[in-house]
Amino acid sequence: MSPGIRYGFLGGVVVVLYFAVLYVAKQNLFLSPMIQWGIMAAYLFFMWKASQEDCAVHGKDRDFREIVRTPFLAFLLINLCYWLFYYGLHLYDPSLLQAEMTLELNMLKKQLADGLGDPQQANQFRERIQELEKTIATPQPQPLGPVLMRMCVGAVGGFVLAAGVAALIKRK
Repeated sequence: MSPGIRYGFLGGVVVVLYFAVLYVAKQNLFLSPMIQWGIMAAYLFFMWKASQEDCAVHGKDRDFREIVRTPFLAFLLINLCYWLFYYGLHLYDPSLLQAEMTLELNMLKKQLADGLGDPQQANQFRERIQELEKTIATPQPQPLGPVLMRMCVGAVGGFVLAAGVAALIKRK
């Protein structure tokens, strides 16, 4: 089995367990942006380990595109595990979506009250606030489309991370 696949699924298990523990411990921990971004250290660790193992077998004197494949594959698999867990958890507990929308609503209202300085941006915030208030009033299950979109956008960032890991591995 390739290192990208092995470390991708191993990292995916670690990430899912991490968020499962947070969810069970306290819902606010699961929703905290700082904690959400903090897990990126695990992503980087598993991407690094996959790259090291790949380069130990195939060498570092390959084209950069070949070296970046392994950490990117690891990232994609970890991310897939995370987003499948995220979607499944939101289907299991619809109150998570309500909590996320309430957090966003409160943040937008605070920023609007503090003053944005740009009338066009203020109007966009007001429209989003109305949309959120309407959606919160009539709860619906987590739609799959936005989850897939966020996963795909995350893949772009994952490629940047993989390129950074590959550059460090190649230089080392």
